[in-house]
Amino acid sequence: MKAILLAAGLGNRLLPITESISKPMIKIAGKPILEYILDDLITAGFDDFCIVVGHHADQIKEYFQCWRKNLVSITFVTQENLTGTANAMYCAKDFVKNENFLVYLSDTLIPSDLQNILSKIVKDSSDISLISSNVYSNASNSVGNVVIKDNLVIRLSEKSNDPSSDLAWAGLVFFKNNFIFKIIKSLNVSDHGEYDITDAMNFAIGQNKQIKNYTCKQFIDCGTTRGLLDGLKYILTNNFQSYKKNSLFFQNPLYLAKNCVIGKNSKIGPDVSLGNNVYIGNDVVITNSLIMDDTIIESNTCISDSIVSGKNILSLNNKLKE
Repeated sequence: MKAILLAAGLGNRLLPITESISKPMIKIAGKPILEYILDDLITAGFDDFCIVVGHHADQIKEYFQCWRKNLVSITFVTQENLTGTANAMYCAKDFVKNENFLVYLSDTLIPSDLQNILSKIVKDSSDISLISSNVYSNASNSVGNVVIKDNLVIRLSEKSNDPSSDLAWAGLVFFKNNFIFKIIKSLNVSDHGEYDITDAMNFAIGQNKQIKNYTCKQFIDCGTTRGLLDGLKYILTNNFQSYKKNSLFFQNPLYLAKNCVIGKNSKIGPDVSLGNNVYIGNDVVITNSLIMDDTIIESNTCISDSIVSGKNILSLNNKLKE
């Protein structure tokens, strides 16, 4: 089965971290977010992928061009002008041909019931099927809003400040054949200057296409600081509860990559992922934080609820406590 993964965006909500790295290539516990998504989709039976790249495209291509080459097929297409999700999806038109296909925003994780929902979606006779939830990490105006009636979608909005329901689009949508590309080609640019998948789906509703809604228990939008930290907690809790470093100075769940140097009396965890070549000084306390590759944490520093990459810091606490 075919799946398009949209991974071209600038990642504006995670600046300045994303100035030097593609958002879906941010590593949690040694793996990029995009790799966790691919693993989930392979488990669900998808084996033919198109990754739409743009910002820092070479990072994604280099990592995945030979990834599981004997098990899955990965095609790369480039979105030359970053003008929205619908435009990114249109770049994969030749990959789809006339087959059914899934579209997945590559900063989204679904912690539970994804396999079960996808098994139902691929068998559904509706023109379009999407996944929504009323449990998600970020503010309602940072996610698309979904209005339903009798379990069918009657309207969608893109990151609305005035949501019409408590359901938010979880970033996954399944299409039967390629009719949606004709719709995208006729779209007008949105108020914020982009071509949006949500607008294309609203247009499809106006053409009497049926959009079936499936609800998941929760989704995590890793495109913001809070969402990325929620993704960190989810991944660590499910994979590193009994990490070997458990001791007076290390509290699970946590992950330490290669060549980490940790100074005296420094306490790490819970919910911490350290990337490769991280140096931590003496008397440092780190909790609920993602420390990316090649980062130096000076002695006598307290870090919590933060993402740190080199000298760039995103924190729910606004600043580090020193």
